Amino acid sequence: MRTYRLTLHQHGRLLGHFDTSSPGTLASIQAIANRFPLDDGFTHAFFVAEDEQRILEVADGRIRVISSEPRFAPI
Repeated sequence: MRTYRLTLHQHGRLLGHFDTSSPGTLASIQAIANRFPLDDGFTHAFFVAEDEQRILEVADGRIRVISSEPRFAPI
């Protein structure tokens, strides 16, 4: 499943980001971005993660996922 990220800046300062993987996500983050107009100094960046980086532990013949992090690329 793809995860999308919307990153918001205002006047060059990072305000934060929003990640989602729910159905219709691209349309959802575009709707959110539209609430922050460019005329008010906002800039938006859209990213998609189609894979992830995982840290694994191997012990006693078992593999356990310690953590995973999506790898985002601009769209």
